[in-house]
Amino acid sequence: MGEPRSLPSASLRTQKEYARRLNAALDYIGRNIAGDISLGKLAAAACFSPYHFHRIFTALVGEPPAEYVRRLRLEKAAGLLANEPATAVTEVALACGFSTSALFCRLFKTRFGMSPTAWRGGGYEKRKNRQQESKPGKDKRPRPAYRWSERTKTWERRAGMTKKLAVRIEDVPPWRVAYVKHMKGYGDGAGIGDAFETLFCWAGPRGFMGPDMRVLGMALDNPDITPQDKCRYYACVVVNERAEADGRVGIMTIRPGKYAVGRFSGGSDVFKRAYEAMYGEWLPGSGWQPDDAPALESYVGEPTGTPEKPRFVFDLYIPVKPL
Repeated sequence: MGEPRSLPSASLRTQKEYARRLNAALDYIGRNIAGDISLGKLAAAACFSPYHFHRIFTALVGEPPAEYVRRLRLEKAAGLLANEPATAVTEVALACGFSTSALFCRLFKTRFGMSPTAWRGGGYEKRKNRQQESKPGKDKRPRPAYRWSERTKTWERRAGMTKKLAVRIEDVPPWRVAYVKHMKGYGDGAGIGDAFETLFCWAGPRGFMGPDMRVLGMALDNPDITPQDKCRYYACVVVNERAEADGRVGIMTIRPGKYAVGRFSGGSDVFKRAYEAMYGEWLPGSGWQPDDAPALESYVGEPTGTPEKPRFVFDLYIPVKPL
């Protein structure tokens, strides 16, 4: 799936309007992943006729609407199966928009090569290990501090692991943000940088830049589940009620509620390590579980280092609810 592309024969105004309407359709999918996402409803959200909308969506996103929705639903289900072992497969299926458990199981096996039960019973971990081993020159990911025990049906701390993370629980208000989507994967650092550059060029003249600005990154997909080149990332900056959507720049409200917050610093590889630390080390023994919302990266200051080797400081916000 590619970044929304320009239409060569269209005027700049038309390109911006197409981008705005595509954002509306993608946001509708995100808000209604468990509900009715018919072609007609998507087309209405984007203010296109259903016939033309299908062609437009496929051309600009790179996947037909139905395939895009089905992939996101299956990937969401895969994450729930891995993170919520006590939730029944049927409940997961319904929570992700599948009408029956049988349909869900068939589509899940086609997508991931195994049943939901096999995925939950060790298939997910094996897939992660295979993907890690298939990346030559990359360090193996560290062993998580906890493992799921089928014998006791609980998370058990591995021997020799100790808590090192300083994590706080924070009540986050409904931040209103302007955002620019990047849809070519987290490994495309230049593309994510371009998304932030587009956002800042829009935000500066409108008075949303300054020493107290809050810059956020939102990683919507798990790269252990979603193909790397399809992972979605939103570059965001908090704005006030005066801000309006404009072309590629959309407006949305971040889900309010409780977040677990940990601070991290390092090079480009620190993001992966931060997620592994929060999800694999801190969360299983914290008394909290992930809530159904994307994590946030809140940047502290500007990157330092060099363009080739930047260094970042950021707070990783994981939405949580009591276990």
